[in-house]
Order: sequence, then C-alpha cells, then structure tokens
Amino acid sequence: MVHITIDGKLILSGCLIINNSGEVLLLYRKDHHHYETPGGKVDTKECKDPDNPSREELAKTAGRELHEELGNDIKVSKLEYFGSVEFLVPDGRKAVANKFVTKILSGRPKINEPDVFEKFDFLPVERLGDYPISPDLKLLLPKLKDYIKKLKAAVLVL
Repeated sequence: MVHITIDGKLILSGCLIINNSGEVLLLYRKDHHHYETPGGKVDTKECKDPDNPSREELAKTAGRELHEELGNDIKVSKLEYFGSVEFLVPDGRKAVANKFVTKILSGRPKINEPDVFEKFDFLPVERLGDYPISPDLKLLLPKLKDYIKKLKAAVLVL
C-alpha cells in the first residue's frame, strides 16, 4: 500500500468511539506504550485526489481501520467529523490525524491485531490525562472534554 503524505505530513484517520457514559474506546498499543484511537494511514487508493482527500474518503478510511482493528461484527453509527490535529508520531515523522466521532450500535469489539494491540478499554474522557495517551489525543483532549460536557448537558435537558 502507498500511504498519503501531504506537505511531508503523513495523513491518518481514526475514530473516537464514545459510549453513553462519556467514555471513549481506546486501544493500548504495545510498541508505543500508550492508548490510541482505532485508526491508521490513509491509502492513496482510497482517494480520488490523494493530494486533497475529502472528508467522506477520510471517514471511509477511519471505518475500514476500525473494523480491521476491532472486528467486522460491530456496527457503528454514522461517522461525524470531529476535527484534525498536526503532531509528531513516535518515530518523529510529522502527521495529521483526522478524527470522527461514532458509537457502537451493536456487536462486541475484539482485538483483531494482537501483535500490535494488547487490549482495549473504555476510559472516562475527563480522566484521560491520567493515562498514557497518544500525542494526537493529548492535543485533542480539551476539545474532546468540551464535547463530552455538551453531550452530558444535552442528555440532562432531555
């Protein structure tokens, strides 16, 4: 596979899987010793214009990666664009992580790549700073905490 790089930055796409308790599903990556969202590199074959991937194409990559890492048995809600952040991956390369919010509608996630991931956990967003998390997630954390507060407030109003 040939992965997309724009302006020297690796293009990544992943999912923030949120449950009804305001927790996010994260995978613990063995080689990096941190939690990260399901996701991965965008392949040039997934985009009509690899120099300018659309949100729909990025969402398709995020969905593909989610199922590769957590199993095809799970069904998720429509992926909604959350945002992107530039960061350095652990090997020092520049990257752009595009994130999409979703939730599991049915099925049970499982570790499909046991050589890469040790486990997955639903972790409370307000306490994510207490865990070793990926650099992109650290940068997105303030926005994610705000998103969860708004979700919980909306539920209280109902």
